[in-house]
Amino acid sequence: MKYKIFVSGVQKELKEERFAVKELIAEHVLLKEYFKVFLFEDSPAKSKSAKTAYIDEVRKCDIYLGILGNEYGVTGKNSLSATEQEFREAQSAGKDILIYIKGKDDKKRDKRLQKLISEIRDEDIGYKYKRFNNIPELKNNIY
Repeated sequence: MKYKIFVSGVQKELKEERFAVKELIAEHVLLKEYFKVFLFEDSPAKSKSAKTAYIDEVRKCDIYLGILGNEYGVTGKNSLSATEQEFREAQSAGKDILIYIKGKDDKKRDKRLQKLISEIRDEDIGYKYKRFNNIPELKNNIY
């Protein structure tokens, strides 16, 4: 059985990082035996809404891997970005959650993203996270 990793992050801003995660797993002789990466960009056109589709994929995954940059992302009717909606779904479903934050300067980030990061960093209710500056560092942290 392969564990499914759902990769979340603002698609335009973090395109290279998202593909780097998939590449890391797909090209590693051992990792590819145990893990499969889901990127929304790879999914075929469907008759359901994009939101329904990505939330369904989060529900089907074993591991939620969130990559956070400076942008919060486009918001839906509920005022949450796709990335935050995916994170909330993984959180409520009790998925394993891994967070990778690009860069050190949190002041450059969108205010809504700053709020989400402070929740993730909270010692009592937060999650383990790692910071990275470039793709080799991201891949090394994930490995």
